[in-house]
Amino acid sequence: MLSNTCRLKKIALTGGVIMGLAGVIVWYCSATSTPDHPLLTATVIRQTVEESVLAIGVLQPIRKVDVGSQASGQLKRLLVHPGDHVEQGQLVAEIDSTLSKNALLDAQVALGSLAAQKLSAAAQVKRARLALRRNQAMAQENAVAPQSVESAEADLQAQQAQLAVVDAQIHQQHIQVSTAQANLGYTRILAPVSGTVVSVSTQEGQTVAASYEVPVILQIADLSIMTVRAQIPEADIDRMRVGLPACFTTLSGTHTRYCSVLKTVEPAPEKINNALFFNALFDVANPVAALHPDMTAQVSVQIAQADDALVIPLTALGRAVPDGRYQVKVLTPQGKTELREVKTGIDNAFSIQVLDGLTEGEQVVLPGDDWPRTP
Repeated sequence: MLSNTCRLKKIALTGGVIMGLAGVIVWYCSATSTPDHPLLTATVIRQTVEESVLAIGVLQPIRKVDVGSQASGQLKRLLVHPGDHVEQGQLVAEIDSTLSKNALLDAQVALGSLAAQKLSAAAQVKRARLALRRNQAMAQENAVAPQSVESAEADLQAQQAQLAVVDAQIHQQHIQVSTAQANLGYTRILAPVSGTVVSVSTQEGQTVAASYEVPVILQIADLSIMTVRAQIPEADIDRMRVGLPACFTTLSGTHTRYCSVLKTVEPAPEKINNALFFNALFDVANPVAALHPDMTAQVSVQIAQADDALVIPLTALGRAVPDGRYQVKVLTPQGKTELREVKTGIDNAFSIQVLDGLTEGEQVVLPGDDWPRTP
């Protein structure tokens, strides 16, 4: 037992010898001892150890589009429901088109009226040109005064100007017709992208007003690829970089692990309860639609990895000593314990890599009430 091994007999020696003997005994008793009760131990093994940053994230579709109406009126037909797959250009809803059709008819009638006015103006130009020619011919024979020629020239110019005005009005009215046709087209709401209908905001019979902003009818998302927005704590942001491996699981209970690499680390932080977080983004394929928008993701971003490393439980570390080393208590084959100083490498929440000081298969003592924990 430790008490028997370390028991000192009374020896009458000089002060210097006593101090030297005491130092040797203290070292021996602390470095090697026989435990007086069973110890909890762990075996030094070889395995892969990863150092990771853990974070909580949220899943979002790689692309989500608000589908709105540029036309005002009553929603007459809604042709899709949440969960439906739609193709780009597919009709998904219709707004009452009565007013838009009437506006187009008015614009077309006005265009027809201007076309008739152009015919009349062109006829007036032709008449004025003939009158000018007659006056010019008669003026050569001194049959009319010079003022008659000047008057005919002015009349021709006036009729030509009127024809130009009608041409401009026709051009403007073509624009009005085109606008009315576009407004009529806006009553037919088409899917701008292919994807899945994830929400419907307006129901049949509701009136939408597009006077100031485009009202949202529904949302379409591309769910084939999902983007994870992981909230990285401020303390770990300097360790993040594009290309790091990242994995996550969801709370759905399937325990499926999805992995990818970081594609973006946003520079602007978000403040949540007075703490700063930075969004790290990565994409994952979703071929069977098992991932859904707004799901919670338990994210692990791998910072470093050591393969075939000597590993011990993180709790086996004792006090820190100089040169960045730690004390570890080892159980020898003789059943005694001894203190070792080990150099460590990367760690996760459970295990730590040992670079030197231990060999595979040795037994390290896990902490008890009398074993100092790592500060």
